[in-house]
Amino acid sequence: MTAETAHHPSGPLLLALSLAGIAGFIDAFLFLHVTGVFVANMSGNLVRVGIFTGAEKWSNAAGSAAALAAFTTGVIVAITHHDRRLRTYHRVRPDELLAAEALLTFTLPIILIVFDVHFAANADAIHYLVMGIGAFAMGMQASALRRVGDIAVATTYGTGTIVRIGEKAALALRSAARTSDHRRATTLAVLTGVLAAYVGGAAAASALGDSPTLLFGPPAVLTGLIVLVRREWRLRSSS
Repeated sequence: MTAETAHHPSGPLLLALSLAGIAGFIDAFLFLHVTGVFVANMSGNLVRVGIFTGAEKWSNAAGSAAALAAFTTGVIVAITHHDRRLRTYHRVRPDELLAAEALLTFTLPIILIVFDVHFAANADAIHYLVMGIGAFAMGMQASALRRVGDIAVATTYGTGTIVRIGEKAALALRSAARTSDHRRATTLAVLTGVLAAYVGGAAAASALGDSPTLLFGPPAVLTGLIVLVRREWRLRSSS
């Protein structure tokens, strides 16, 4: 039986930083300019579901619930893909998930332009389509990269990362025993970098405006990342 950890792909730091930036950018852009629902930050959606349910604002709660369902479906599809690959070839192929994400995110600006989508607090069918595609793609991304080396990372949300940064920083300040101080410092650097990239992506989306053409950027970056990941996968396969 394949261990669950085998379903957690590892990749270079550049990949983690880039994916976090993409997640932050898409999350913020759709939240600001399409409808007030997160497609990457599911913790925010859980809180929104609770708030709007308590206030009996069912349409608002439904939007966040739909994003949660789409994100979870993306994770399930990604893990199923990993499991099939592991059973057949004994290796995961995160580049295939990134290719699917690139295709999905490429449709977002096309939909926004063709249907002339504008921000709406109460989402209609086209808003649900956009946030559903976005959340599904982010769920796939969340499973396409789980580690940098052996350091666990998350490219679509920050809460767990903040907890781990605080933990590592507190232990470092107290000089708590560890096999390698260099490892702790490396973990802090990687986690802080990924978190900063996520925030930076969101800041860029806010600063650059509401033109849907900006959303062609993420799939273009993803295309370059796919080349990077495939090159590394070939090197691993030949070693």
